[in-house]
Amino acid sequence: MKQLKGTYVIQQLDIVRVKENFLNNTIWPDFSKIPLTLSGEMPVAYTELELNKEYSIGKDESIRAFKTDYTVASGGYIYTKKNASVLITADTHSLDSAIKEINENKNISSIVVECSFPSEMRELAINSKHLTPELLFLKLKAIKREDIVLYIHHIKPAFFKKISDEIAIYKGEWETKILEDGFFVNF
Repeated sequence: MKQLKGTYVIQQLDIVRVKENFLNNTIWPDFSKIPLTLSGEMPVAYTELELNKEYSIGKDESIRAFKTDYTVASGGYIYTKKNASVLITADTHSLDSAIKEINENKNISSIVVECSFPSEMRELAINSKHLTPELLFLKLKAIKREDIVLYIHHIKPAFFKKISDEIAIYKGEWETKILEDGFFVNF
């Protein structure tokens, strides 16, 4: 396991996106080139992650990226602390790799997954490789466990009420929580 100390961990494609679109000295400064005043260390250091390789990020903490299904290369993450794990994914449609991880890794007790569009926008969700409440809960039927807490994020603000109402309709026995600003994921 590789030790990552004091770094922000992202995948190579994400590094390119961050540098081109945000930390580009136009929108925000490139913080990877501006040292901290007191320590002289850089506040941002990019580290490319290898898929399916576990990286230590602190005492009893690790992170591992896995490939997801989206219109461009993307990944989800499994964050583990003291043998308890949370699976985090966004921008994914099939959920196949996430479900495989959940079924095989008994340390995962919580998942954070996107649900972007209301169910009436199914075709748009499928074409853009996102999820609706109906699609999400259909796909989650492949999970062979009943001990998972489901956190939902990435809801388009214009559809928040409608999607929230649909989640309540489609969730069945799932314990669900919709993430909002300031919310903590406990696992």
